Amino acid sequence: MICILGVLTGCGDTGPSWTSYEGAVNEKSFPVPKVANKSDQSENNSDMDYVRYTLSGISESTSLPEVYLDEIKSWGWTEKQAKSTSNTSNSLHVFAKEGHIVHLAVHDGFFTLMVPKNDTATTTVKSLDDDDE
Repeated sequence: MICILGVLTGCGDTGPSWTSYEGAVNEKSFPVPKVANKSDQSENNSDMDYVRYTLSGISESTSLPEVYLDEIKSWGWTEKQAKSTSNTSNSLHVFAKEGHIVHLAVHDGFFTLMVPKNDTATTTVKSLDDDDE
C-alpha cells in the first residue's frame, strides 16, 4: 500500500522540476533546468547566439521561479537591469558574469537564452552601473 501511494504522489506533480541543472548549450556556465528541452538553436545571427528551450509550466505573465533565480546566482551570475524598450516586460532578464552577458526571455511554454557575439551588450550593461558617465 505504501509503494502505491509513493507512485501516485509522484504522478501528481504537473509543474517543471527546478532541482537539477546543467550548463546551457550556448553558455556552459549558465544553468538550465535539466527538464528543459532544446528545441531550436541559431548560430547564423551575427549579433546573438540563441537557444530555445521548451519547458511546460512557464509563461510570460509570471516571473521566473525564485528557486531558479537563486540557482543562477549560485552559479555566479548577477541580474542586471535590462535596457528599456517598448516591448520590455518582466519576461526579459539580463545576467552578467565575468564580462559575459546572457539574455533570458520567457515565453509561454518556452524560454530563449541569447548570448551576444560582440562587446556592444557588455558596454551597454556596464553603462547602466556607471552613473558618472
